[in-house]
Amino acid sequence: MGNLRVLGDSDIHGILINLSRTEILLFRDIVSQCLSDHSVSDERKYQPLPGVVNRPEGQRCLFRPFTSPDAVGAKIIVQPAPNSTASSGLHGMIAVCDSDGLPSGILNAEEVTGYRTSLSALIPYLWRRHTERIVVFGAGKQALWHLRLALALRGDEIGSIVIVNRSATRAETLLAKLKEENELRWRSAATMQHLDPSRSDFQEFLKGHLLTADAIFCTTGATEPLFPASYVMTAGRERQPYISAVGSWQPDMIELDPELLQKAVEVISPGSKAGSLLVDDRDGVLHHSGEAARSNLRAERLIELGEIESLRHGEVGEELFEHWLKDGLLLYKSVGVGLIDLVASNAILAIAGDRNLGTTISHF
Repeated sequence: MGNLRVLGDSDIHGILINLSRTEILLFRDIVSQCLSDHSVSDERKYQPLPGVVNRPEGQRCLFRPFTSPDAVGAKIIVQPAPNSTASSGLHGMIAVCDSDGLPSGILNAEEVTGYRTSLSALIPYLWRRHTERIVVFGAGKQALWHLRLALALRGDEIGSIVIVNRSATRAETLLAKLKEENELRWRSAATMQHLDPSRSDFQEFLKGHLLTADAIFCTTGATEPLFPASYVMTAGRERQPYISAVGSWQPDMIELDPELLQKAVEVISPGSKAGSLLVDDRDGVLHHSGEAARSNLRAERLIELGEIESLRHGEVGEELFEHWLKDGLLLYKSVGVGLIDLVASNAILAIAGDRNLGTTISHF
């Protein structure tokens, strides 16, 4: 029998927060290759469908199995019921076996999910020409990891970060942590502030920030759009933003205004992929995304991140397409690709093995 390594939340956090810029980019390459394998090779057909259970007391459960030539595994994620005493956010675990079914790892899922989801959303962000102004919706782990990675990878280019969250306490806690980590690790000169929705002029200030934002990160399980399309799309705008939406993962959840998606996917030029909605999984977004359901999006106007990564490595060279990726209105919608959990978990387990972290159970 094999040896099983158990990694708790603090072990995984310690590994991920201490990755250098070079190591983060190597991790990015692993995720990018995984997405390409999912989109343009046969890997998609070997991934079982996820299961979702919404219990009457309000608890939401996600069961996501995954396979690869080298390993198999599954993730359990739970969003606690509203009356739960557990902290807000998503909790759970990831179990991994080798290709022979011998258990190799059990990982707390919180940091892994926050990191791999944020890193996936940061892949298109790294294509962008401008990132001076960032607005993030949410104050949980997804928001924190989006900002950590942005600062680690492009901190010297970022001038301001605005956090929008209905709980001032949670937002200020995130800000304090981020400022402390920035001073210790990345030393970006970016200003950081919380925009409190309870202030009387909130909508005016929100619109002002969104009209000048270069990147907008949406990380909440919202059931109504976070802002009107008009707050982003206006005549005479100097430059267009990159917008990621990773927080809503069921049909009754939605972060982006349907009007914004409909405008964003208007055909820019016949035959060009420019102007598509960028997604991690086309079928997943079409069937499990409130944005797709309310916007009546057609499959042909969605393009997968893995497809673009393959095109970019092939140097497609279409000027209009490249301009859209770097400077156009680029929207990314994610509902999760299970295979990323597997490759991310194995990468983390490998680092933990090299550093002798976690608890090892011999002959499990």
